[in-house]
Amino acid sequence: GAVADADFSILDEAQVLASQMRRLAAEELGVVTMQRIFNSFVYTEKISNGESEVQQLAKKIREKFNRYLDVVNRNKQVVEASYTAHLTSPLTAIQDCCTIPPSMMEFDGNFNTNVSRTISCDRLSTTVNSRAFNPGRDLNSVLADNLKSNPGIKWQYFSSEEGIFTVFPAHKFRCKGSYEHRSRPIYVSTVRPQSKHIVVILDHGASVTDTQLQIAKDAARVILSAIDEHDKISVLTVADTVRTCSLDQCYKTFLSPATSETKRKMSTFVSGVKSLDSPTQHAVGFQKAFQLIRSTNNNTKFQANTDMVIIYLSAGITSKDSSEEDKKATLRVINEENSFLNNSVMILTYALMNDGVTGLKELAFLRDLAEQNSGKYGVLDRTALPVIKGSMMVLNQLSNLETTVGRFYTNLPNRMIDEAVFSLPFSDEMGDGLIMTVSKPCYFGNLLLGIVGVDVNLAYILEDVTYYQDSLASYTFLIDDKGYTLMHPSLTRPYLLSEPPLHTDIIHYENIPKFELVRQNILSLPLGSQIIAVPVNSSLSWHINKLRATGKEAYNVSYAWKMVQDTSFILCIVVIQPEIPVKQLKNLNTVPSSKLLYHRLDLLGQPSACLHFKQLATLESPTVMLSAGSFSSPYEHLSQPETKRMVEHYTAYLSDNTRLIANPGLKFSVRNEVMATSHVTDEWMTQMEMSSLNTYIVRRYIATPNGVLRIYPGSLMDKAFDPTRRQWYLHAVANPGLISLTGPYLDVGGAGYVVTISHTIHSSSTQLSSGHTVAVMGIDFTLRYFYKVLMDLLPVCNQDGGNKIRCFIMEDRGYLVAHPTLIDPKGHAPVEQQHITHKEPLVANDILNHPNFVKKNLCNSFSDRTVQRFYKFNTSLVGDLTNLVHGSHCSKYRLARIPGTNAFVGIVNETCDSLAFCACSMVDRLCLNCHRMEQNECECPCECPLEVNECTGNLTNAENRNPSCEVHQEPVTYTALDPGLQDALHQCVNSRCSQRMESGDCFGVLDCEWCMVDSDGKTHLDKSYCAPQKECFGGIVGAKSPYVDDMGAIGDEVVTLNMIKSAPVGPVA
Repeated sequence: GAVADADFSILDEAQVLASQMRRLAAEELGVVTMQRIFNSFVYTEKISNGESEVQQLAKKIREKFNRYLDVVNRNKQVVEASYTAHLTSPLTAIQDCCTIPPSMMEFDGNFNTNVSRTISCDRLSTTVNSRAFNPGRDLNSVLADNLKSNPGIKWQYFSSEEGIFTVFPAHKFRCKGSYEHRSRPIYVSTVRPQSKHIVVILDHGASVTDTQLQIAKDAARVILSAIDEHDKISVLTVADTVRTCSLDQCYKTFLSPATSETKRKMSTFVSGVKSLDSPTQHAVGFQKAFQLIRSTNNNTKFQANTDMVIIYLSAGITSKDSSEEDKKATLRVINEENSFLNNSVMILTYALMNDGVTGLKELAFLRDLAEQNSGKYGVLDRTALPVIKGSMMVLNQLSNLETTVGRFYTNLPNRMIDEAVFSLPFSDEMGDGLIMTVSKPCYFGNLLLGIVGVDVNLAYILEDVTYYQDSLASYTFLIDDKGYTLMHPSLTRPYLLSEPPLHTDIIHYENIPKFELVRQNILSLPLGSQIIAVPVNSSLSWHINKLRATGKEAYNVSYAWKMVQDTSFILCIVVIQPEIPVKQLKNLNTVPSSKLLYHRLDLLGQPSACLHFKQLATLESPTVMLSAGSFSSPYEHLSQPETKRMVEHYTAYLSDNTRLIANPGLKFSVRNEVMATSHVTDEWMTQMEMSSLNTYIVRRYIATPNGVLRIYPGSLMDKAFDPTRRQWYLHAVANPGLISLTGPYLDVGGAGYVVTISHTIHSSSTQLSSGHTVAVMGIDFTLRYFYKVLMDLLPVCNQDGGNKIRCFIMEDRGYLVAHPTLIDPKGHAPVEQQHITHKEPLVANDILNHPNFVKKNLCNSFSDRTVQRFYKFNTSLVGDLTNLVHGSHCSKYRLARIPGTNAFVGIVNETCDSLAFCACSMVDRLCLNCHRMEQNECECPCECPLEVNECTGNLTNAENRNPSCEVHQEPVTYTALDPGLQDALHQCVNSRCSQRMESGDCFGVLDCEWCMVDSDGKTHLDKSYCAPQKECFGGIVGAKSPYVDDMGAIGDEVVTLNMIKSAPVGPVA
């Protein structure tokens, strides 16, 4: 065959493809012109180690928190004043949340549910007395006022010690049954802010009936749901012996912080408990509980006011023969063990009742345990220190556990600490998204009235960290005073998260040598900075992307940090190569010929509007979209509707050469980025008229680091779209100066599957490192265009219709950009995320024997708690790879890099079926073997669960060595158009599919499919024909389009393409 011939050179073929790619980048996209223009601009240079920036940013975050602290304090004052008034004329009026008429409520985007912004309403605990203090109606005007003047504020509430929960704005929530806020972590940690070390012991011996055991299990779960990360917990079960939860090895020896993960594991453990038929060894249970408390104390810095509690859920029955000895033995253990801890442990016992029958002996024993009455059993005290007496309470089937056991903390000393408490992020149960609560207790003298709380949108609090873009050299992260990470560039934007990320230490993100020392300083000094040198071979991907000088063995990193005053948070700004200046555009003017058109064509009433597939668009000029990162207040931009007036204001400011118009809330460098990118407009418009490739090009665009996107045809974009987090952008930055291929993926705008060519633009053509990237340009082609290029330029690929001789293009992580199966209508396979290991296992197996060409990597992904395995191919490959010399006789392949790109071209000639195999799971992304990874073993890119030691929050040793993954590409939302518009407008580009008679004229053309297979997906049509995509997507008549509904009847919801897996799988993005 031709592939084996000596005169055939894949290197020549790769050169042919390279020159075609260069032509596309230069002529169609305009990279050369754009780079020349950026060379001509004047730049200012700035050197910084982040010290002054961290002070400014910390001040900004502090001001945000201060606004909330002010709101909390104001609400607290109103409640406390109301109570004084209540003593003379009682305030008891109740407005039940569940009886508010729907007509009083309307949908509110900030809360993402129906609310009434004028009144507050109440949910009641079962025990509320009709005369209970209820200041709710007094609070209305203050709460409404707070909401008006503070963006990012969500729910405000007063939760009373008597059991009334008043929330504003009024909203119907949790209307089944009663509502007990006093057993929620927020309430508990505000009225008892000291850390609580708790051991819960469940008695499941022979004498415990199923009814009693069920009460005990429910009670244990109530305790778990009342505590949070500040507390430590262990759950034990005792019968013949004592057992711990086996879902983490560390639970055997230590208490664990009560993170959501630990609470979930302990809860699973509790659900699985069955009663055993041996008598309960009470003493053994207490022995283990004290051991856990002791080893935990020895293992951590002991805080002065930690409350230590053992909660015993038991029937209190001892064995018939040796009852007195058992009791004595149990009290002896308690007496001895507690004396080692200076008698600081309190014991609470809950007696499990059996159908209303009370055994007085059992109750007396449980009371003696709680009061630690060891003298009564003749046990001598080992220390003169007094014991802290606990209490005994009876539980039966009718007990309201939340109101009884859930309030166990009322037995602990109230130290009257009147301080604001900041929660870690959690999911909002009333609306949606992640929130943080700031809360404070309310007192009248020494009487606790309850707590006031304000829920703050996490996306708002963290916006300055999430969208930090001071210079290309720096990034920022926020941690709390224990080292827990709240925000880091490798985490998904909070705006898109519904689950809090893994609570883990910053050491796992900044996973580089010597960071340990920096971390110690950050946690012990309120302000400081430190520079460390990082060897290039142990660097982090988000450092590499910011390097401005390359080619050295190591690079410097500066950490500058500051404690955010009045909070428990620390902000850090990291600068890569602080000694090398960063370039920034100096004031520019706009091109006289270009008019600025903002992307909101729906607001501007564009007369020349048309539809570009599913997007409202125009061919008159490119549009400019400003994503959230371009605004000084990104969260406000995302949560409030844009108006026509706002758009007019942006437009005037962005096209103003006189510098007289006030900035409407955009970041400082945005105007320059908008003006700089305007220089490409003319070239794109000309190409649109002249280019012979127009029938294959979906759109052209350019994006800047601050999130400015200029796009042609001008199109309306979803406002949550962030170009800098898209794969084509991240890819280009990772391959500076090269042509990057990305895809295929499903196009946001409705064009079907596309492949993108993207390329970085630098501040000057002599500085092609990632850290000098000032923009990324991209152009989308139809999926089939690239296969057509292969066919047209490499005739050998055409010999037998892609059957025995197959050509493919693969990018540097091994994903296929072009391959016969991607375009075969009978392939039935998804088109995106197809990897060389899925489609060409023989080639993949052989390539893995070339260790300097391909490396299998691991990284830790904290947003979804996985360890990702992925491939990286060496783009500096010289010459070609082949198995012509040895290897399978069934199949020969050759592979070469396409010079100047991040891609490779390969040709396979298969003469018989090969048995090559790569391990891939067909149902999910789980790796088939998570215990070990061999470099030369072929497997698809996959993931394993990230194992964390729950007690310390640290990763297990093996995983600690993995770097943290790069930013995930985000799922894209696809904006549904008003169906009325859809019918009224014509398509911007009419491909006239039905008039294309030959497959060559139809193949790869915008919106056209060559229909070859009948609707059963198997039978070939007698006569193939060309038709629009929606009639036969992928070449199959009547095939369902991957867009959720092609008829546009989506209603107002925004459908995320996640349903069709458009988000690339894993960390490859």
